Amino acid sequence: MTLNQYRDLADQLGGEVGERIAALVEELEESRKIIHEKKYPPLLGSKEVAEQIGADPKNMHHVRKYKMFPEPDVMVGTRPFWFKPSIDEYQKRMEEWRNKDKPD
Repeated sequence: MTLNQYRDLADQLGGEVGERIAALVEELEESRKIIHEKKYPPLLGSKEVAEQIGADPKNMHHVRKYKMFPEPDVMVGTRPFWFKPSIDEYQKRMEEWRNKDKPD
């Protein structure tokens, strides 16, 4: 059913049930507005992540096992995806970790 159909149903039912349906429709419409206005950072698949961090794409399953590597931000089926800022942050932490024992 569409939101308009749910709105019509709420009007037909009336009472507390109708009010609750109408309230849910309003919340969904507000959520849609928020989502449409929001700009998401680029989403990277395993191949793009491997390119960015300088790893072989065939070895990403090993890279993902490293304790500092971030969990995927999004899963589509069984395929992991990360927002670019998540990988940028991972690279920053790795660089700091590599440099922590180097003399100044």
